[in-house]
Amino acid sequence: MKKIFFFIVLIFPSLIFSQGQSKATIDWIPMTSAEKWSAKYDREVLIFFYRKGCDYCERMKKEVLSDPLVIKTINENFLPVMLDGKSKKPIIFNGKEYVNDHPFEEDAPWRHNLFFELVSPTNGNFYWPNIVILNSKLEKRAQFPGFQSKPLLMRNLKRFL
Repeated sequence: MKKIFFFIVLIFPSLIFSQGQSKATIDWIPMTSAEKWSAKYDREVLIFFYRKGCDYCERMKKEVLSDPLVIKTINENFLPVMLDGKSKKPIIFNGKEYVNDHPFEEDAPWRHNLFFELVSPTNGNFYWPNIVILNSKLEKRAQFPGFQSKPLLMRNLKRFL
């Protein structure tokens, strides 16, 4: 009898109330998965380019990309990919291998060639972070350079919903 009482009083309510909770993080996926699934499910890809040591990138991750409404909007409508725009790791995209061909370490003032391929300079400069939206054919539809506040990011994303 104690076991039944324990289940009803302590366990059952947590099962009921946990069903409707929203996700706490964005479901970031690898670029290869985003490529495959965007064609299969006719979904757009959202790429968040960041770089290590970038204060605006970290601020956007903490303040904007952790917001429940932003998380819900991105998870339900896009295939989200997070990429280090200065990484030295090769990335296969659209059948082509992209690398960071700068001869020095990742801290060098250079960007990955995929970043350079997908991100257009704004007023002659590259801004960090940078969000790029690709359609299901992996064609660039939009770019949001620099730090995006929650209202600004939501306004930009709603254009694609």
